[in-house]
Amino acid sequence: MRALFQFEVRRLLRSPLLWGAAVLSLGLRLLAVWQWLPDFTTDPTSMSGSMLLLAAAALLAANLAASRDTRGGLPETLGALPGRAAVRTWAAVAAAVVVGTGIAALVMAVYLPVRWVMGPVAGTLDPYEALAGVLAVPFAAALGALLARWVRWLVAVPVTVFLLGAFTYLNGNQSGYGDWFLPVVLFHAPDWPDRPSGLHVIYLAAATVLLAALALLRHGVSPVRVIGAVTAAAVAVPAGAVASAQAPGPEMNELRFHPVNTEQARRQPLPAQIRERYLTTDAQQCREHGLITYCAFPDYVSWIPRWASAIEPVAEALPPSKRAGLPVVRQGTGSWFLYEPYSESSVRAGMVWGRAGGEDDLRANLASDLIRKVTHVGLRRGGWCDGHGQARTVVTLWLIGQVVPPTLPEEKEVQIGTSIVTRGPFPLKIRYGPAELGYARRLLTTPDTRERIWAHWETLVSPRTTIEQALPLLGLRDLSPAEKVPAEPVKGQSCL
Repeated sequence: MRALFQFEVRRLLRSPLLWGAAVLSLGLRLLAVWQWLPDFTTDPTSMSGSMLLLAAAALLAANLAASRDTRGGLPETLGALPGRAAVRTWAAVAAAVVVGTGIAALVMAVYLPVRWVMGPVAGTLDPYEALAGVLAVPFAAALGALLARWVRWLVAVPVTVFLLGAFTYLNGNQSGYGDWFLPVVLFHAPDWPDRPSGLHVIYLAAATVLLAALALLRHGVSPVRVIGAVTAAAVAVPAGAVASAQAPGPEMNELRFHPVNTEQARRQPLPAQIRERYLTTDAQQCREHGLITYCAFPDYVSWIPRWASAIEPVAEALPPSKRAGLPVVRQGTGSWFLYEPYSESSVRAGMVWGRAGGEDDLRANLASDLIRKVTHVGLRRGGWCDGHGQARTVVTLWLIGQVVPPTLPEEKEVQIGTSIVTRGPFPLKIRYGPAELGYARRLLTTPDTRERIWAHWETLVSPRTTIEQALPLLGLRDLSPAEKVPAEPVKGQSCL
C-alpha cells in the first residue's frame, strides 16, 4: 500500500495536468488584478474562484488514476499484483488529495505574497478563506475518484465539472453569498458582513473524507469505511447547514439593489453589523495629508496617500484664499451608498483603487469631485449640464489637467466602490467641446497661468463669464475656426 501510494504521488507530481492548471489559474488571476491594489478582504476569495481550474484538473487526474484498472485488458493484468482494487483506489485517492492540496497551497502561498508586494495592502486577511480555496482542490480530487468507482461513463467527469462550475457561478451571482454546501463561495464584497469561513473549512475537510470513504465503499462494506463515511457525514452536513444558516444570503442583494433612492433606503433598516461598521460617525479614521483631511475605514488608511496624489495637485492649484474649508475626502461603501448620509462638504472615495495605470480613471473621478465642489459645476435637473463657451469650463479643465491630461467628454464606465457604473460625461460631468479643451491645454503649457487664474478667480469661475471675456485675463489669443469645431449645445441644460 505504501509503495503504491508513493508511485501515485510521483506520477501526479510528474504530470503536466496539475502543474499546468496551477500556472494557468495563478497567471489568469494575477492578470485580472494586475491594475488593482490588493484588498485582502476579497483577494483570497477571488483566488479561490480561479483555483477552480486546478480543482477541475485534480478531479480529472484522480478520476483517471482511480479508473485505471477498469479499462480494457487491465483487470486481468492487475489481477496478478499483490494489491487488491481497494488498495489501488485508496492509493489513487490519497495521492490525488495530498498532491492536490500541496499544489493548491503552493499557488495560494505564491499569490498572496505577490499581491502584498503590489500594495499598499488594504482589508483584513481571513486565513480560513484562503484555506477554503486550497481545500476545494482535494475535495474535487476525492469527487473524481468517487465518480471513477461508481460511474463508469467517461462523460461523467466533464459533465460534473460543467454542472459544478455553472451552479457555483450562477448561485453566487443570484444570491450574493451562494450556497455554503458548494466547495467555493465565489463572491464577497469588501463591505459585506463577516462570513462563516471557519465552518466552511470544516465542511470541506469533512466532505473530502466522506467522498473518499464512499469511493472505497464501492469495493465492499467494512467497519473502517462505514465509520469513516458516517463520521465525515455527521461533521460535513451540520457544518454546511449551520454555515448556510448563519451567512447572509439573498437578503444582501435585496438590501443593495431593492431601494431605488435614498428615501426608500432610509425606510429599510440595515443589519446592525453593517450599520455600525460602515455608517456610524466612528466607523472611519481621519488623517490630515497636505491641505485636505482624509477619512477611511480602518483597514483602508494605507490608501490615503494614493487618494492624496489625485486631490492635492488640485488643492494646490487653487488660490490660497480658497484653500480654507476644502471638502473632506471620505471613503464610501460600494454596496450601501444609498444608505449613506449625503454631504456637500465631502468628496467620496471608493472601496477599490488602481495601480500600474489602472488608477487613472479613479484619479480623474476623485479630482473632478473636488473641482465640482469648488467651482459649482455639475449635474443640473433634467440632465448633464452644458458648459460650452464658459470660462469656468476652461478653468475646470485646467484643474483636472493637474492630475490627468484633459480630454473630450465621453460616456464612460468607471469603477465606483465594487460596481462598474456609467457616470455621464467623464470625468467632469459637464459637456464641452474642442474649443474649451484647446484653451485648457494652452493654459497647461503657459508658465504664468496659475498667477493669472488666481488674480481673476472670481471672474473666471462665474457662470456668466464667457470664454471671449476671459481670454485677455488668461493671456490667450482666440483659437482658429479649425481648432474650435464647436459642438452643438444641449438646450435647456446650461451650467448657470
